[in-house]
Amino acid sequence: MPRIELISKDEAITVGDAEGYYVIRRLSPEIAREIIERNTTRIEPESPAGIPREQTDWPAVEVDQLDYVIQDWRVYGPDGQPAPCTRANKAALPRGEREAVLQAAGAMNRTGGVSSPLRPLKPTSKEAAPPA
Repeated sequence: MPRIELISKDEAITVGDAEGYYVIRRLSPEIAREIIERNTTRIEPESPAGIPREQTDWPAVEVDQLDYVIQDWRVYGPDGQPAPCTRANKAALPRGEREAVLQAAGAMNRTGGVSSPLRPLKPTSKEAAPPA
């Protein structure tokens, strides 16, 4: 039987290569649920006999998930200069990159590693510095 390790919520993994990388942490089902609930509003019915419904702002969910998952990165702006790892810049990533990052963060729950188009660079701890 292979060695089995428990999941740590502080675990981070660096994915990418020397040209560009992300330091990401797992997106647990509990955190994902909290983010969805935070971006969901209850809409009361117009008539007393109506049924209340919920409406979720899915674009806001995605930005909150990216902001939670991406801890650090090496990404470049349109001017070719390194872009700071901010919430606004995370939201400005190309769609394919956003999807790959979230897929990798979710896969960490299932396998303890990365299963996405992003290549693992090396595991890192919360205290470890990303590659230079």
